[in-house]
Amino acid sequence: MKHGMHKIFVMTLMALSVTGCVTERTYSGTDTPVAERKFDKVSAARERMQLGLKYLSRGNSEQAKYNLNKAVEHAPNLSEVHVAMAYYYQTVDDVVRTEESYKRAISLSDATGDARNNFGVFLCQQGKFAESEKMFLEAINTPKYTRSASSYENLGVCSRKAGDKEKARQYFNMALKYDPRRQVTLLELTELAMEEADYDDARVQLARYHRVVSESAESLALGIKIERAANDLEAVKRFGILLIAKFPASPQAKNYRANLN
Repeated sequence: MKHGMHKIFVMTLMALSVTGCVTERTYSGTDTPVAERKFDKVSAARERMQLGLKYLSRGNSEQAKYNLNKAVEHAPNLSEVHVAMAYYYQTVDDVVRTEESYKRAISLSDATGDARNNFGVFLCQQGKFAESEKMFLEAINTPKYTRSASSYENLGVCSRKAGDKEKARQYFNMALKYDPRRQVTLLELTELAMEEADYDDARVQLARYHRVVSESAESLALGIKIERAANDLEAVKRFGILLIAKFPASPQAKNYRANLN
């Protein structure tokens, strides 16, 4: 069972109204004020950014790029527009420009933990494990960042992908300290225990998972796999009965029945 890394790309696709600064002056020879609205570049950039992301979600990459370019023109020192641009480049599979946009985003004074976390995900996907670890840790250490559990989980996934099982376990356990209900983390720890033939720990982790999430065909099949590896045929049968009773039409149930003969 493989689990993809959970990106936390926080870009709300809601329209932002353009605001401005109002200055006062009066008509010549009168006390009647005239309101003058100055162009707010940051608000305009955010509006273009949201529009670009909407076009991207609809598959119109040309209009997406046009509006994202405008966003960068309006506010080249706004980190979030470069994160949005990086997301665009990821979508069109332009690896070089994705990395350039992320580097620009995190170099700015308003760079967020989300920007660093997203960059860490991208770096891990490219196999740049040391760089991605550094970026995830920087995200966690960013003031006001609230998604430490997610970044620790990402660190665990990436460490496991890099082949460092012990570091992966440490990061997964850190994720659970911040959020004991993280489903992916609990399944990852179950699989790590299975890989090391530590069936007692695999049982513990799967039981923790089932306290958080209702049993599924996938999780019951994992229980069967654990008990078969542990050579506990009675436990295999108990999981099998649950699987057939709760999910009779599932591929896992069909596979279990096929292997009974």
